[in-house]
Amino acid sequence: MPDWYEELEALFKDRIGKGEMAGTAYDTAWVASIPDPQHPDRPAFPQTLEWLRLHQHSDGSWGAEIESHQDRVLSTLVAAIVVAEWEHDDLARYQVEAGLKSIWRRLVTLDRDTFELVGFELILPTLLNRARSLDFKLPYSHFDLYTKLREKKIALIPANLLYSRVVTSTFSLEFMGDEIDKAHLNNDLQESNGSIATSPSATSYLLRHIQNDRAMAYIQQVVKRAHGAIPALDSIDVFEIAWAIYNLYWIEEKLPPWIAPQLKALKNAWTARGVAANSVFSVCDVDDTAMAFMALARSGASPDPSVFSKYELDDHFLCYPYERTPSISAHVHLLEALTVSEPFEGRERMIRKVKDFLIAARRSDTYWSDKWHASPYYTTAHAITSLSAMAPEILEETVQWVIQTQRDDGSWGYYDKGTAEETAYCLQALILYRKRVGSVPGNILDKAYHYLTNSTEYHYAHYKSFWAGKTLYSPTWVNHTSVLSCLTLYEREAR
Repeated sequence: MPDWYEELEALFKDRIGKGEMAGTAYDTAWVASIPDPQHPDRPAFPQTLEWLRLHQHSDGSWGAEIESHQDRVLSTLVAAIVVAEWEHDDLARYQVEAGLKSIWRRLVTLDRDTFELVGFELILPTLLNRARSLDFKLPYSHFDLYTKLREKKIALIPANLLYSRVVTSTFSLEFMGDEIDKAHLNNDLQESNGSIATSPSATSYLLRHIQNDRAMAYIQQVVKRAHGAIPALDSIDVFEIAWAIYNLYWIEEKLPPWIAPQLKALKNAWTARGVAANSVFSVCDVDDTAMAFMALARSGASPDPSVFSKYELDDHFLCYPYERTPSISAHVHLLEALTVSEPFEGRERMIRKVKDFLIAARRSDTYWSDKWHASPYYTTAHAITSLSAMAPEILEETVQWVIQTQRDDGSWGYYDKGTAEETAYCLQALILYRKRVGSVPGNILDKAYHYLTNSTEYHYAHYKSFWAGKTLYSPTWVNHTSVLSCLTLYEREAR
């Protein structure tokens, strides 16, 4: 029998904090689009173009393994554009045509996703303009809705901030297309590592318009680390640490000394507005801030809880400035952060506001879903964990929904099949619920445990992409700590 806890400890000592992620077709395509400064008729990073051409799905699309329609349409569109711009052989023409057909087939399903990708309504119209210039045969009028949404989103952002690294729209800078004002593409837009919002795709867009040594050096480092498959962010060190410690806490309430380097990194990243997803990105958010706050508070530190007032609105809390829709999972994590905080003025008001928001946001009075994750099991499981400590009376149907939707093989999965990540969330939540509140059938837990111990996703640390950015991505070691945490929790609490 493996020692899950030892494996978790080794993971913290070797990997947690390096901010590693699996690659995405979307960001890989953008890096593949960068021309070689010395030979502009060639790609600067041919290995990314090669990876892209080798990772087209059998239905002609590009994108994540799960069927997210926004992800597949956006990834396929940019991949087809890049292949068509660089390659002109018969195979390339076939790949482009197959990609375009896959977009046509998704017309009736595009609005069925339960979440929205970051900047989708900004980026899609811009890519469609590039597709027109290549004479791609696509149903352009069908996408007029997104052009209108793009106009509404841009209207929310003050004009003087469109080229500023202190707003999230910069993360999707590629939405500017040919409308970019090159005079604004200067060092004030770039982060300290030379990137645009630590986004390989946004930074690649910059390099398609101007030469910039710092941006090129950033992309070169990303390509070197990624071996062809470019991640959606580089890096995610703060996010990775905070979520990993969150998973560790449920099996080790007295946090062990071997996470000292990670705690130090969180302390160093902490600012008056909290933290961002990584230690370089200029835009802090309430979700990462709440998770980092919990890690620091549970370790004995005293982060300032007044930081949360900076995100407070009349009836909910912002996750990011100028967002169109609130984040439910961010409210779940904020509720937990408030409950572990030392008392402060406004704390009880904030707790009531978050609870009221979450109760109203529940779907069919049963489960939650969110814009940051493609599976409702993520948000629902974390909500069970958070609310079972302070409002268990509202969770009975939620827990039953989780129990009744378990698959015959012991897994949970919102899409075609069960996955290790979703199963880990549900098993962890049910064990903690049983520990705090009431009974959960033992066979439900046993089946989930045996599914996970035999999961190839776990054994190869290769997890499907559920996390929502500009496209779907997978934070490998965050997912791995979720699995290791719940396996250890099962051994200690449920065997």
